[in-house]
Amino acid sequence: MKNKPCTKYALLGTLMSGPKHGYDILQSLNSAIGSALHVSTSQLYVLLKRLERDGLLTSSVSSQDSLPSKRIFSLTPAGKKVFLEWLRRPVKHVRDLRLEFVVKLFFFHRLSLEGGDDLIQAQVLALEKVREGISREQEKEKDPFNRLVFTLRLYTIGIWLHWINQEIIPFMRKEGRYHG
Repeated sequence: MKNKPCTKYALLGTLMSGPKHGYDILQSLNSAIGSALHVSTSQLYVLLKRLERDGLLTSSVSSQDSLPSKRIFSLTPAGKKVFLEWLRRPVKHVRDLRLEFVVKLFFFHRLSLEGGDDLIQAQVLALEKVREGISREQEKEKDPFNRLVFTLRLYTIGIWLHWINQEIIPFMRKEGRYHG
C-alpha cells in the first residue's frame, strides 16, 4: 500500500485538537476532509504505528466497562513541531496542490492557526517561479507536441493562481485569517 505524502501530516493535524482513538481519528478525517483526502482503516493503523515508532505520537490503552479497550493516540511535542513545519511550507510540485495545499488550507482554517496568509503568499510566489521556468523552457522548445504540453502546464498554474486569488484569499479574509 502506497501512502499519500500528506496523509501522515493530516493524521498529526487531526491530533492537534487533542488525543483520540483510531476510529475517532478516521471519522474526523473522513468527515472533515474526505472530499480532498480519503484514508482507509488499514492505512490509518499502519501510519499510526509508524508515527508512534518515529516518536511523533504516543499511545495508551484505555479500558471501558463491557466494551473492548481503546488505544488512545496523542501528539508528542516533536509531532506538533513536524506538523507545523510542514503546514507552513508551500507545496513544491504543482501536481501535489490538489491534495496537499488543500489539506494545509483546511488545517489553517479548522485549527484557527495564524500564518495561513504567509503560506498563501509563499505558494503564489512558488507558482509564479515555476511558471517563469516553464515559460523559458517553452520558448526554447522546437517540438510542437512538447510546446503543447508546456502550454497545458502553464494553464494549470494559471488556474491555480486564479483559484487562490478569486476563492482562497476572499475565503480566508471572510474568516479573518488573511491580512495580506
